[in-house]
Amino acid sequence: MNIYLLSVFVFSIMGWIWESIYCTICRRGWQNRGFLYGPLCPIYGCGGMIGLGVYDLTRLGVLPEMSVWMIFLFGFLVSMILEYPTSWILEKVFHARWWDYSEVPLNIGGRTSVPTSLAFGAASILVMKFIIPATVSLLSHFPLWLAELLTLLLVAILSADATLTVSALTDFQKRVSELDEAFQNRMTNRVYHMIYSGSGLYSKAVSRISVFKFPTRKNAIAARIREQKFAELIKDFMDSPEVQQMDHYIQHGDTTTLEHCKNVAWVSFVLNERLHLNADEKELVEAAMLHDFYLYDWHDGKPERKTHGFDHPAIAEENAERSFGISDKVKSAIRSHMWPLTITKIPKSREAILLCLVDKYCALIETFRKDKNSENEKKP
Repeated sequence: MNIYLLSVFVFSIMGWIWESIYCTICRRGWQNRGFLYGPLCPIYGCGGMIGLGVYDLTRLGVLPEMSVWMIFLFGFLVSMILEYPTSWILEKVFHARWWDYSEVPLNIGGRTSVPTSLAFGAASILVMKFIIPATVSLLSHFPLWLAELLTLLLVAILSADATLTVSALTDFQKRVSELDEAFQNRMTNRVYHMIYSGSGLYSKAVSRISVFKFPTRKNAIAARIREQKFAELIKDFMDSPEVQQMDHYIQHGDTTTLEHCKNVAWVSFVLNERLHLNADEKELVEAAMLHDFYLYDWHDGKPERKTHGFDHPAIAEENAERSFGISDKVKSAIRSHMWPLTITKIPKSREAILLCLVDKYCALIETFRKDKNSENEKKP
């Protein structure tokens, strides 16, 4: 799985370099061709990942060896399939176009065209025959811990980059600023009241602190921050034998899938409450507790696990619907929690956005905690 995620970044960067150089030469001025702020063209990452999947299936004997002409046709079709819906989605969501082939012959709505797809078909021969084998060879030499760490860091960076990009292109940034201003005003009033009330300054300040640590300090602080309410929200899940199965599978580091889901639910619950984000608490916690409800060990080495990152949101949603009859909003939040990896599943609600961000935060904390624990175990 890690090699697929890392390949997305490798091909996204290569695509950005190619596009930027080509367009800079053609227009005689610097052109940043990335959709995001960073040097990434995600559509190339998606194309590269599809090519890597075909490459792996061919090595496993599932698909026959493709001739040069078959690779050319494959690249031609994939480029058209990727370009048209991506252009349409970007225009509908952000009211802008990142490319326009209207002046190119045999174009389809200016979103894709036969000549450009022919060029991509030719380039796919180079990619399938040389670039992908070289990339696989390079990434396969990475130690497992380094591959996992790089994957988590790159996903976190991409998530932050995507958030900044979406913020700049929508009114989300304005809403966040308004939320931050309201929060700062509220905290200013509370601090003023504590300082000048003259009673219980220390205890009142401590009672208002929200710290996200795992797991001991989290439990200690939970007793001071509506622990009973949170316990009630997760009670049905913790009583479910199916949910308890998640405790048998490792998610990140040495954290089980159940522990990870509880961590995500807890941090989401506290952030929503302390920052007054106004997400529905029940649906937020429900989505967090079930977002990884896929019920298998994705480290078991089976070939189908190579696409776990892309597949498991849909599997978790199906299991959650069968076991708990979840709402459409919760379904959508579960489906989109791996965004931007699942590029078409964009978080659309407060609950979904919060789940998507907190899930990555918890994954990083859990992984780093494993590394720290491993270092401590080595010490005499």
